[in-house]
Amino acid sequence: MFVISGVTGNTGSIVAQTLIDQGQPVRVIVRSVEKGDAWKAKGAEVAVAEIMDKDAMTQALQGASGAYFLLPPDLTNEDFLGDSLKRADVIVAAAKAARLPHAVILSSVGAQHSDKVGPISTIGHMERLFVAANIPLSAVRPAYFLENIKDLMPVVLQESVYPSMIQPLDFKIDMVATKDIGLTVADALINPPTIQHRVIELKGAEQYSAQDIAAALSKSLGRHISPVPVPQEAWVDTFKQSGLSQQSAETMAEMHENINNGRIEFLNPNARKASVDLASFVEKLVA
Repeated sequence: MFVISGVTGNTGSIVAQTLIDQGQPVRVIVRSVEKGDAWKAKGAEVAVAEIMDKDAMTQALQGASGAYFLLPPDLTNEDFLGDSLKRADVIVAAAKAARLPHAVILSSVGAQHSDKVGPISTIGHMERLFVAANIPLSAVRPAYFLENIKDLMPVVLQESVYPSMIQPLDFKIDMVATKDIGLTVADALINPPTIQHRVIELKGAEQYSAQDIAAALSKSLGRHISPVPVPQEAWVDTFKQSGLSQQSAETMAEMHENINNGRIEFLNPNARKASVDLASFVEKLVA
């Protein structure tokens, strides 16, 4: 039995559906009975639990051969970092109480660092907690999400510009779609590690820059989209205008700064590569 959290989001839904399609027994963790109805109709068991309820989470994990966890970010929270750390503590405590034999978590490129990586620090914290608890762990560390492009589409469509904090505009980084992340997690659950702490780094199909993204958008939309740099001094205010709290905005700005300066980088030059490329992702996005 594989227990999957986050099934109302991108990666969790892909993990659960992939396992169900393969005939694997699946139990999904949801916050209300209604959110589990669709999964029950697909043949999954449904466990209702809030992340901060250790007893309910422990019960949801009983009898599992493996489970998938992520830290769903609440970027509007004024204490985003503190709240995320508390949720990580509860998740690991519940896994330990349930004697979970294998956990797979959504980590991130750069999670080997405990500072100067923005919100990635909270995921790295959870990774280290699992290791300290002696729970066999597969930490999936993907690249920058291609889905971040979706958040900028209103500006793209209204102003024909692609604003970027990845700079300079010709700076190429790995970008990966959540579909590939979900498939990687499902594979990790089905094939547990032979070591206590397995790190699975997931690079993009290729590396892309803001210029590459603007070019792909131009081709798919049939009109010219210009890449434009967002000045670093405006990053925090830009995030706040999008609804992020002060703390969340500052951590997101820190993350982008350290992507640009190379601190947030893969450890393994031969890491696994994703299959979804920029062109196909953008084509589907604007269809």
